[in-house]
Amino acid sequence: MRVMSVELNELNFHYIKSYIAQGKLPTFTKLLAARDLVETDAGEVYPELEPWIQWPTIYTGKTYAEHQLFRLGDIAYKDQPQIWDYLETRGVSVGAISPMNASNRCERPAFFLPDPWTHTKIVAEPRAKKLFELLGKMVNDNASVNPSILEFAKQILPLALPYLSSRSIAGYFKILPMALKYKWAKAAFLDRLLADLFVALWQKHKPGFASLFLNAGAHIQHHHTYDSAVYGGDKANPAWYSKAAETDADPLLFIYEVYDGLISELMALKDAHVFISTGLSQVPNERDHYQYRIADFNGFFAKVGLIGATIRPRMSRDFLLEFPNTAAARAALPVLNKVRVGGQPLFSIEERDETLFCQVAYFGKPEGLEQVSIDGIEGNMKDEFVMVSIENAIHQSTGYHIDTLAPKGGSQRIVLTDVFDRLCAAALAQGVTASQAA
Repeated sequence: MRVMSVELNELNFHYIKSYIAQGKLPTFTKLLAARDLVETDAGEVYPELEPWIQWPTIYTGKTYAEHQLFRLGDIAYKDQPQIWDYLETRGVSVGAISPMNASNRCERPAFFLPDPWTHTKIVAEPRAKKLFELLGKMVNDNASVNPSILEFAKQILPLALPYLSSRSIAGYFKILPMALKYKWAKAAFLDRLLADLFVALWQKHKPGFASLFLNAGAHIQHHHTYDSAVYGGDKANPAWYSKAAETDADPLLFIYEVYDGLISELMALKDAHVFISTGLSQVPNERDHYQYRIADFNGFFAKVGLIGATIRPRMSRDFLLEFPNTAAARAALPVLNKVRVGGQPLFSIEERDETLFCQVAYFGKPEGLEQVSIDGIEGNMKDEFVMVSIENAIHQSTGYHIDTLAPKGGSQRIVLTDVFDRLCAAALAQGVTASQAA
């Protein structure tokens, strides 16, 4: 058996149980009837309850206090052993698709394709590498542009076609009607593609341990929990933000059904010992919370007067500014702090040596951005920002973990670091060595 770690980021199994009670999600229904749904506890509080902090906890077996990986992409600059290099040094062949905040430090991985924000070595055949780089660009551009499904297919299909199967093609046709109607449903295409690429490389290279990270569930929960039939609160998304609010569409059920099919396919693969983990999960946000991203980073900072910085966009409202030295980074602080909205700084900034980790810190309604001041001069900068989301759900410390082969009756709650131990124990017990895979 070969160990497969399927990382369904922040997936809400408490909602999945509600849909199961309605007779939906047949794969999850059978799985939870036969196996333990183990709760994990990250043991952290805000601001440490972020996926780019807690997935490294799983990958390293260390708490945040021990690994100190706070920013997305931090792993590229810190010497922290991770599960792939740990297993590889013990003779297990490894692979990874899009692990969050993870660095490729392996000698001979079967494949290693990092998340779109972490700068590390990509290991894959040329076609897979080119496809993955294109997908990464689309992820980073998603907040600012809205490509049509036709344009998406035109760019992706020639590269992706060899990795598709008849069963996965049927999955795309299930996603297509929703993606044509709703922007949020397009995220499912990305996860479907990553899963197909993963399966193709997994079957070709036969690693003893491989991980697959999928994020569409977390994305849709954050943006559209209020639109779901299982949400019991009194919040609602405005019609201008969500078409689902005016239709019978249930965004959560949609992505859970996509995952239900994917898990069925992965568990059916020969010699696959599948583990499912979520890292964290989400709970409804009971306050109004809008999130924004700069539409054109270079154009915006030219207006602000920021010079000498390399801009590296991250997820959602976050971005990193890199400077030649610490002095240049410190000199940029007053330039950024002079950008204000409602009398408050527009950006929250964490200073670290020659870098500044920044977040758009305005959470009010869009019209508030019509009165942004730069060095005391007020102007309408609403068009300079893209609204990423009305934050429907926020992180909580509880996550979930399932061993799809273990009998019921085990632990019901574990600390998040224990996931590392469980995966390693399974891989070392039944994984394929690097020499056997070669």
